[in-house]
Amino acid sequence: MPSQRATPGQPPAPLSDRIRDYVADKQISIRMLALRSVSTATGQCLTAQWITDVLSGRVSRMPDLWRLEALAAGLGMDPDSVKALAVTQWIGWDIADVQTGVGERLIFRVPKGYTSEQRARLAEEITQMIDAVQADTERDET
Repeated sequence: MPSQRATPGQPPAPLSDRIRDYVADKQISIRMLALRSVSTATGQCLTAQWITDVLSGRVSRMPDLWRLEALAAGLGMDPDSVKALAVTQWIGWDIADVQTGVGERLIFRVPKGYTSEQRARLAEEITQMIDAVQADTERDET
C-alpha cells in the first residue's frame, strides 16, 4: 500500500496510513472506528482522540499491546499485522508480513534499504521455502 505522506525525509507511517485508508474506504468516522476498537484481552476501548493523536504523529512511543490489539479489531485485521505496522512506524524497521497458511503468518525484519520489489521477492522466496519444507515433511510422514 503506498504511503500517503508526501514530505520527503518523513519517517514511514504505515499504521497511520492504514487507519486513513480504512476510514476512507469504509466511509466511517474516527469515532466510529474507536467504537469498533475493543481489546479482546482486556475489554478496553480506544478513544477517537487517541486514534487522532496517532494520525497526527502525537503518539511518540510504541503503543501498548492492548491498544494495538484493539485497533486490529477495529480495522478487521490480524493483531500481528497491526503490530508489524507499528514496529515500522515507531521503531523504524522495515518489516515483511507473509501469510504462510490459514491463520498463520511470518513477520520478519527486512534488510535496510530494500526496495518494495526486493522486499516482495524476498517474501516470495521465503514462502516458497516454507512450502517446500512443508511438502518434504508431508512426504516423509507418508
